[in-house]
Amino acid sequence: MKYFTYDRHGDGFEYHKTKEEAKSYAEQCLDFHLQNDDENNIDICWGEIKEDVHSNDAVLELKRVKE
Repeated sequence: MKYFTYDRHGDGFEYHKTKEEAKSYAEQCLDFHLQNDDENNIDICWGEIKEDVHSNDAVLELKRVKE
């Protein structure tokens, strides 16, 4: 998975395969909040994952995400 969405007051962090999927999910989250009169709790972002952290025997390593 190369893209993500984050909805602080919803489902939290989600992974997506494409940019379009991540953007669409973020828009769905926004619509949900707006339809439920929850404008004060909107904290949504989406984007590309460029690096992630891997742990092997308690050693943390930053690695670039494979394209």
